[in-house]
Parts: sequence; structure tokens; C-alpha cells
Amino acid sequence: MSIYTRMVAAFAAACLLASACGSGNDDVGQRDAGPASMSTAAATAGAAATTAPAQQSGADAPTVAGDQPADSPATDPAPDQGEDEQAAVTDQPAEANLALTPVASLTDPMALIARPGTGGTSGDLYVATREGQVWLMGADGDEPPEMVLDISAQTSPECEEGLLGIAFSPDGSKLYVSSTDLGGDSLIVEYPMSGQWVQGDQGRTVLSVDQPACNHNGGHIAFGPDGYLWIGFGDGGGRDDMFNQGQDLDTLLATMVRIDPEADGDSDYSIPADNPFADGGGRAEIWAYGARNPWRFSFDRDIGDLWIADVGQNEWEEIHVLRAADGWKPGANLGWPLFEGHVRFSGAETPEDLDFPIHVYDHDTGCSITGGHVYRGSAIPSLVGTYVFGDFCQGRLWGLTLDDQGQATQIELGLSVDPVTLVSFGEDAAGELYVLSFDDTVYGLEPEG
Repeated sequence: MSIYTRMVAAFAAACLLASACGSGNDDVGQRDAGPASMSTAAATAGAAATTAPAQQSGADAPTVAGDQPADSPATDPAPDQGEDEQAAVTDQPAEANLALTPVASLTDPMALIARPGTGGTSGDLYVATREGQVWLMGADGDEPPEMVLDISAQTSPECEEGLLGIAFSPDGSKLYVSSTDLGGDSLIVEYPMSGQWVQGDQGRTVLSVDQPACNHNGGHIAFGPDGYLWIGFGDGGGRDDMFNQGQDLDTLLATMVRIDPEADGDSDYSIPADNPFADGGGRAEIWAYGARNPWRFSFDRDIGDLWIADVGQNEWEEIHVLRAADGWKPGANLGWPLFEGHVRFSGAETPEDLDFPIHVYDHDTGCSITGGHVYRGSAIPSLVGTYVFGDFCQGRLWGLTLDDQGQATQIELGLSVDPVTLVSFGEDAAGELYVLSFDDTVYGLEPEG
């Protein structure tokens, strides 16, 4: 990334942070202002989110220059998806009394995973922090965290950058780390494990992606039930898809990537033969495209469905489900920037491969979705099969269920963390869920009492 490009990006990010440049959507003072700003911004943006969430959203809100392309009427809904249908959310009360119990204190925890495989280290919990560290919590999260990797000297934690995701290989022998380097570009690095420890001096770069701006990095990584490494990248940042990446199949930005991270001859990774563009038509690594900023995705550990939470811009936060029964819809187009939610954002075409979200909520409810997991644990029987997610700005947690016709029902869980702190979810080996907050706490989701 050139110095000039980074200067332009830094100016754009600074503008997004300045109150004079925008209103109360997610591009101002929330995630698009960057997780790095949350420690200092929580007192101001958080207070605003508590007392008057997203007051600048909605039909009567004043618009901001650049919020909506001139040729993109926000009232043009997708076929068979009217605005009234999109805005309607079936909200039910919680089915169980739940509690968030603190289990660890770490500065800006960003990701939590359980180590797979067999033997004495199987099930150990590892937590990544935004500054560039990985911590061992033990199998039950009941031991003081111990740092097992420190790449903070090689990691930029500014804006929306930092250590963004971690994933173990299916046999637990390698740890993969997703971060932004000192130039702000995305890196996926593989580290071998020795016992419970990460061999930090033996890192191998698997993939690198140039980032034109500091926001919308995505960066979450996970191994799917197919044994391949999946990576979510945002659209390169700024706003309005200003770098024209959303519908561009010649870039890895704005995509869901699927690769075999094992080196293949002269390549640092290989391409699964059934990737939709393996034989041409786009970058061979791409599985799906048209994402704005996929902030956490997960596979249902029971049936394999892929849940993707994509952060919106002006009005709508959205959730997509690529079903395992449909082969995860190879080549799916998540719609950005043609659509935000079900509503036309730009252009006039509606591609045949478009995958509309199964659930949306507007910026009167929240302003930056944080994706979670389908609960498959045993401690909360009434929650089994429910997708648990939240909103970064509001700090609230919800559940989402789907009936046989795919109709979504949102469940109020009655739980929240401090506003502008709910950054991620994690899952242990037994399917129990954890909530990661920029109030420097890892919480366990448990039945109350």
C-alpha cells in the first residue's frame, strides 16, 4: 500500500471520526470509526447509544453528504421484499433467564476459540486481543490467562485494525492468525503448536491482502466442516463502496474466501477444486462476494449452515445464511453495494446469484451487528438451535430462530454489556457460548441462578 493511499485513507478515517462529517450511523463513532477508538470513544458514543440510539437514522433523519449515492433511492426494495416487510421484526421475550458471568479480564478481547483434536490440550480456550496477543485460558476458562503469542510489534491496532481472528487447524496442530500489519494490510499467518504453546518464531505467511483504507477489514477466520479455511474480508473501507470492490470478482476484498492453507508447490496455499471460480470467472479463492464488512461468521456445529453477519451503512444490519444442504450456495452474491438489507442502495441490476438476508434490523434498534453462533450447548436447553448475536453500539444480545419456511423470529434475551463494547462471540468445545467485550471482559453465557 503506497504512502499516498494510506494518507488518503487516514484522512477519510479522520473525517468519519469527526462529528462534523456525519450523523449517528455506524460510520461515525462506532465500528466504522474503528475498534481502536472504542476505549476513548465509549464515554461519548456509548452514552449517546444508551440514551438515544441512532437518532439520525430513519425516514425523517437528516442525510449526510455521501450517505446515499444520488442514483440510489433508498425506497427501491428488492423484488418481493417491500420496505414494510423488511422493517417488520417479530420479537419474542426470552425463553429462559440468562446471565453473563465474567470469566476472564483481558484488554480488548477480540476472538475466542477452543482447540480441537485429541489429547490433554484438546478443548483449551484461546483468546486473541486486538493489540496482537493470544492468551491461553485452559479448558474451562477457570485459570488465569497466560500469554502464548505476542505479535504486537508487527500489528497495527489503529482504526479497525489489529489482531482480528484466530483459528486452529482441524487437528489442533497449527494456529492461524488474522491481523493487520504495520502498513494496515491483512495477513493470515500459520504457527505450529508445541503442547499448549504457539511457536511464535516459526510463523509462515499464508495470505496477504492490500487494504486501501483502515476500516472494513473483516478479518474473521474459521475452519469449516469441510476442513478448509474460510476468511471474511470487508470492502476496503471508506463508505459507499468507494473503492468499487463489492461486485468485483478480481479482488479478495468484499468476499468470503475458502482455501486449503497447506502449501502447494510454489504457492503458499491451494485452491479447493469445487470453489465456484476455481476454473475462472473470478479469483479462485472466492466462495461468496458482495459483503460490506462481515463482522463475524460461524458454522452451525450441528448441521453445518454458515451464518454471516454483515455490517450495514445507513439503515440496515443484516444476517445471511448459506445452508449446508444447498452446498453453501457457491458463488453467492451478498448484495453490497447494490442492496443494503433488502433495499436498493446503488445501480439498477438484480443479479441472479443474489442472496438476500434472512434477517435485518434498522438503526433505530442498533447500528453495527456483531455476529455470533447457533447455540448447541447443554446448559441452556431452551436456547438450543437459536442463533445468538448482538449489536456493537447497543451492547444488546438477541436470539434468532428460523421456522421450516425460513421465517426468522427475533428473541429478546434480556442481556447486554456496556454500549459500544460488544465485539465478538466465542464457542467452547461443548458448544457453550462466550461474549467478548471491549470493557476488557470475557463473559460466559449461562442460565441465571
